[in-house]
Amino acid sequence: MSDGRSRAREESLGRAFAGASRVECGPVDVEAARLAYRRAGFDVTGELVEFLETYGETTVFCPSHVTGDETSLTISVGEATEAFAPNVRCFEKRLGMSALPVGIAFETEEMVLLAGNGDIVLGGDAGVQRVAHGFEEAVRALISGDWDMRFF
Repeated sequence: MSDGRSRAREESLGRAFAGASRVECGPVDVEAARLAYRRAGFDVTGELVEFLETYGETTVFCPSHVTGDETSLTISVGEATEAFAPNVRCFEKRLGMSALPVGIAFETEEMVLLAGNGDIVLGGDAGVQRVAHGFEEAVRALISGDWDMRFF
C-alpha cells in the first residue's frame, strides 16, 4: 500500500518515464534500510541513502525490447540486501569501482547496482553492463532500448 509521498513519487516518476506502462512506489524507511544493508555486509554511503530516499521501493514496468512482454526494474531494499556479497565484489572488480546493489531487473533478475560514480549498471551471469549515469537516465534508456549493451 502506498502513502501520500509514495503516490506523489509515482506521479512524478510516471511523468519522467514516458513509455513506461506504469510506476509503483512504496514507502521508504531509510533507517531500516541502513540496518539491512549493514547486516548484509554492504557499506552505507551518503550516495546510497540519497538514492534510496529518492527512488527506494520503486518499480517501473515497461515493454521488453526483446520479447515485447512487460518487464520491470525494481529498486528494493529487500531484493538488494539478498544479493550475494561475493558476486557484488566481483562486479566491482570488473567495473573498477565500488558498487552497491539497489534492486533487480527483468525476468532474469539481473542485479541493479549503483556504481560509485553514479552510474546504474546491471550485473548477472553474463557479466556487468552499464546502462546510464543516474537512475532516471537509466530507466529512460531501458524504456527506449537505447543503452550500451557491452559487458565489462
